[in-house]
Amino acid sequence: MGTLSFLSMIPWDTIFKYSPMIVEAGQKIFSRVNKYFGNTSKESSKPKKVSLEQLDKRIKLLEQNELDQADLNEKIAIQIKELSIAAKIISNRTLLALSISSLSLVVSIVILVIIVVR
Repeated sequence: MGTLSFLSMIPWDTIFKYSPMIVEAGQKIFSRVNKYFGNTSKESSKPKKVSLEQLDKRIKLLEQNELDQADLNEKIAIQIKELSIAAKIISNRTLLALSISSLSLVVSIVILVIIVVR
C-alpha cells in the first residue's frame, strides 16, 4: 500500500508529456552528428587534410548542435519546473490531508470525552 500510494503521487502525466520531446531532440542531435562524421573508429585516427569548406561545414554543424542542445536544455528546464510545481501541489495536498485527519482526531477525542462524562 505504501509503495503504491507513493507511486500514485508522482505526476506521471507531466513526465510522459515531455519525455518524447527530449528523446526526439537527442536523436536529432545524434543522427546529425553521426551522419556528418560517420562511424569514426580509433583505427582511423590519423589526421586527415580537410579543406576550408569542410571546416566551415563542421563549424556550422557544431553551431547547430549547440542550438539544439540549448533547446534541449530549455525543454529539460521546463520539465523540471513543472515537476517541482507538481511536487509542491502534492506537498500541499499531503499537508491538507494531515490537517484534516488531525482535526478529526481532536473532534473524536472531544466527543469521546463528552460521552464518557455524561
